[in-house]
Amino acid sequence: MKRRAFRLITMGMAFAMMLWGSPRLTLQAREAADFEQDMTGAALEENFEQAGEDSDRELPLEQIRQASQALERLAAEREIIATLFRTDRYPLSDTPGYGESGLTEIPSGGQVMIEGVESGNGAIWYLVCYTQEEQSYRGYVQAEYLISTDQRFLDWQQEYLSGISTGIGVDGEEGTLVRADNDILAFPESYRPYLAQLKSRHPNWVFVPMNTNIEWETVITEEMRGDRSWVHSSKPAAWKGEQRDKNWYLATRPAVEYCVDPRNFLNEKYIFMFEQLTFNGNYHTVQGVQNIVQNTFMRGEIPGEGISYSQNFYNLGQAMGVSPFHLASRVYQEQGVNGTSALISGTYPGYVGYYNYYNISASGTNDQQVIESGLKYAQSRGWNTRCKSIAGGAEFISKNYILKGQDTLYLQKFDVDNSYNGMFYHQYMQNITAPMSEGSTTRTAYERVGALDNRFVFKIPVYRNMPAVPCPEPGTSQPVVPPSVTPEQEAKIKAFIVRLYVNVLGRQSYADSEVDYWYQKLVSMESTGPEVAMRFFISDEFKGRGLSDETYVETLYRVMMGHETDPSGKIYWENKLEIGMSREYVFTGFANSDEFKNICNEYGVSWNVTVRSVYRDQNEGVTAFVSRLYNKALNRRGDDDGMETWPRIILRKERTMEEVAIGFIFSPEFIGKQHGDEQYVKILYRTFMDRECEPDGLHYWVEKLRAGISREEVLRGFARSAEFRELMQRYGVTPY
Repeated sequence: MKRRAFRLITMGMAFAMMLWGSPRLTLQAREAADFEQDMTGAALEENFEQAGEDSDRELPLEQIRQASQALERLAAEREIIATLFRTDRYPLSDTPGYGESGLTEIPSGGQVMIEGVESGNGAIWYLVCYTQEEQSYRGYVQAEYLISTDQRFLDWQQEYLSGISTGIGVDGEEGTLVRADNDILAFPESYRPYLAQLKSRHPNWVFVPMNTNIEWETVITEEMRGDRSWVHSSKPAAWKGEQRDKNWYLATRPAVEYCVDPRNFLNEKYIFMFEQLTFNGNYHTVQGVQNIVQNTFMRGEIPGEGISYSQNFYNLGQAMGVSPFHLASRVYQEQGVNGTSALISGTYPGYVGYYNYYNISASGTNDQQVIESGLKYAQSRGWNTRCKSIAGGAEFISKNYILKGQDTLYLQKFDVDNSYNGMFYHQYMQNITAPMSEGSTTRTAYERVGALDNRFVFKIPVYRNMPAVPCPEPGTSQPVVPPSVTPEQEAKIKAFIVRLYVNVLGRQSYADSEVDYWYQKLVSMESTGPEVAMRFFISDEFKGRGLSDETYVETLYRVMMGHETDPSGKIYWENKLEIGMSREYVFTGFANSDEFKNICNEYGVSWNVTVRSVYRDQNEGVTAFVSRLYNKALNRRGDDDGMETWPRIILRKERTMEEVAIGFIFSPEFIGKQHGDEQYVKILYRTFMDRECEPDGLHYWVEKLRAGISREEVLRGFARSAEFRELMQRYGVTPY
C-alpha cells in the first residue's frame, strides 16, 4: 500500500512540474482561436466529446417528462417544422448526444420535423425526422442547432424550457459547443453586404444559408429545360424567348439567371420570398390577411359561404400551421385582382359548380387546356364549393410543398430541395417572377400591421461556383449594387465605437483610423456588437489599466447595461470573480443581456448571443476549488494560464481532484518557498480540511515529520481524510 501511494504522489509531483514548466498560451491567443473556429462537422464532433465528459449535469427529469408528453401532443396535432442552422452540417445521431451512428448529415437549411425531446449530457435534444432523397431518418439534434417559427412550439418552449439551458452547461451558459451565432458570416462573401443592410434595420431577423450542394451551371441548365420557366408578355424583350401562349413566353437565360440568383432579392422589397411559411400567431392576423386582399375580388365575403375570405384564410392557416398570408397571396397571384378566371367562376360548361382557386394541375399550351385540366382536377377532388376549393388547395400546398421541404416561395418555384420528388421538376408554377410578386405582397402586409420587427426566419439557397457578383437584370450589364449605409446609420455605428473608447479605455480614439477599423468590422457584419466590445475588454490597453474586480464590474454596468450598478447584482458578479471565474465569463453574462441587446439595436449594430468555451468557465465548483488551491497552497490568486489549465485537466478527467491538489503542494513554486515543517502542516490543514489546525494535531504531524516520515506520506493522510471528501462534496466534485 505504501509503495502504491508513493508512486501516486511521485506521479503528481512530476505532473505538476511538467505543467508549470510548459509554455503559456496567452488569453489573447485563446480568444483569437475562439473567434476564428470554423463551423465544421469535425469541430462539432470535438466539442460534443468534450461536453460529454461532464455528463452529471442532467436536467430535471420530471420537468423533461412533462415537456416530452406535451410536445408529443403537439406533434400529433400536426407536424412541427424546424430548420437546421448555426453550422454547415450536423451529424444526426441515434442517441441524445454526438455519436458515430452513421445515420446521415443534415445540411444548413435542412428541414426537419420535431417529434420528441430528451435530456442528456446536460443539454436538450430533439428527436427529429429528416428526409433526404425520399429516405427518412430519425435521430437526435441538439436544441441549439434548430430554429422554428411554429408559434405552438415556441409557446411550448416558453412554458416547459424557460430557465433551462438548452445547450451544454448550467445557469444559462451554453458551454463548449461551437456555434455560428453570427448568421451573416455563415454566408459567402458576396451575400453579406445585402444581409448586413437588412440586419441593421431588422436585428431580430434570422438568415439561414440553405446549402444546396448544387453547381450553379446545373441549376440554370435545369431551369431552362422544357417549359419550366415562363415570363409574362409585359416583360421587356430581353426577358422573353419563344412565345408559348397569348400572354406567356419562355424565359431567356439572362432572365433565369437573374431570378434564380438569391442575391438579387436580399432587399426590403423581395426578401420575403425566402420566408419560412409557418403559422405564427404573433404576426399572422385576420387584419393582416385583409390588407392583402383589400383591393381584390376577395375584399368581402366568399359568395354563398357566410364567411369572409380573410377570416377563411386565417382559419385555414392556423389549423394547418401554414402562413395565411401565403395562402391569400397565392390565390391573389393565381387569380389576379378581379378574379374573372373560368377556374373559379363555377359556370364553365361541363364543370359547373367546380372551383380551383390555386390553379392546381391547371396546365397546357392554350387557355382551354389550362382551364379544363384545372377543373378536371377540382372535380376529381370534390371541390364543388368555393370553401372546399380554398381549403383543398391549402391542404395541397401544405402537404405537397411546405411539409416536403419546399417551405419558401423561392423553393416552390425553383425546386432545389432534395428531400422529396427529386429536384427541379416539382415546381408549383412556371412563372419565374412569381416569388418576387408574392414576396412583395407579403412584405407589404406585414408592414401594414406593424409586424416587420418580429423574428422572421429566411432560408436562402447557396450554390456552388456561383458568379462572383449577382447576375444583372436582363437588358442591363450592371449587377444589383450592394446597399449603402445612410449617413445617419454611419453616425450611429461610429457613436457606438466612440462610446467604447470613452467608457472602456477611458480615452477618446487617437485617430479616425481607429474608429474606421471597427466601423468596417461592424458594417460588414464581420463582427457583432458583443464581439467588438469584448475585443476592447480583453485588449492589452484595457488590462494595462489594472482595474480591480469592483471597478471592472462597475465598468461593465455602464457600458453593457447603460446604468450604474445595483447592489445585489454587483455582489453577485464580484463573487463570480472571487471564486475564479474569468472576467470574460462575467463579460459574457452582460453581453447576453437584454439591456445590451437594446443598446446595440439603438446604435444600429448587430447583436448575437456570445458563448464562452474555455474550461474555467464551464463548472463553477471545479473552478472555485482550483482558485482555492492557489489561495491556500500558494498564497496568491490564480493566473490566467493556471486557471484555464487545471480546470481543463479536471474536466477532461486527466487527473483526479486529489492528484491536482497534490500537484499544487509539490509544485516548484510551493517547494521554492522552503516552508518549515510546522508551516507545511498548517498549509495542509487549510488546503485539505479548510480550517486552522488544533494544537494537538499540529504537534502530532510535526513530530511525525521529525521522526523521518516523508512529507509525501503526511500529505497522503490529509488527502485521504474524511474532511477532504466532505470539502469536495461542498464544491460538487469527486476527489478520486
